[in-house]
Amino acid sequence: MLDLVGRSCLITGGSKGIGLAIATRFSQAGATCTLVSRHEESLRNAVSSLAKCGQRDHSFLVGDVGDRAFWEQAVKANPGIDILVNSAGQSQTSLLLRTPVDEIDDLVRVNLLGTIYGSKFYFKEMARARRGCIINISSILAVTGGGGSSVYAASKAGLHGFVKSMAKEASRFNVRINNILPGYVETEMTAALRSSTRADALLQTPLGRFGTAVEVADAAYYLATSGYVTGTDLVIDGGYASR
Repeated sequence: MLDLVGRSCLITGGSKGIGLAIATRFSQAGATCTLVSRHEESLRNAVSSLAKCGQRDHSFLVGDVGDRAFWEQAVKANPGIDILVNSAGQSQTSLLLRTPVDEIDDLVRVNLLGTIYGSKFYFKEMARARRGCIINISSILAVTGGGGSSVYAASKAGLHGFVKSMAKEASRFNVRINNILPGYVETEMTAALRSSTRADALLQTPLGRFGTAVEVADAAYYLATSGYVTGTDLVIDGGYASR
């Protein structure tokens, strides 16, 4: 169903992984997508791949989502966005005592502040248009925690309170905001896991496998098209959090 025809989407972290899968799903439904990443070459390749879905007017922006100035310029360069997907993120695989302070700053700046900045700047436009949808890619670790990911988990857990509060602020403008909490998903990030860590994660996932980026994209599509869902955390984790 081409039920996103006429919709304009901006997707951070859109050059690969979950972000690109969401862009592909939205493009297949007729949306026009703007992809955001810090790497121009990967963005060009991603936009080219979207053209195969039938839509050929996709674009990209190169920038750091954790930089407030980027968002100020993005709104000017790409106005009229009515679906914002905050998918960009940084991971952590170190105990807090061994995590450099600069890395802590970057994790919070990109994972939490980047989402807040993007939502703030584009929400103003959505409120004016009386239509909009914001989808944030959080993590199941925001709920369960995990050794070696304390700062990452904290940055993602912050999105829970942000969405709960923003849903109350945004609903009177007909703007919806939700989180997706993926469990372990087959991406470049999880491909880099140590074999022992991967095996342990599989044991803790009742369905016995990692999810796919396409499955997360299907969840994002649901949130983008379901007009009665806001302020929620949608868990896509194969049962990981149920243990």
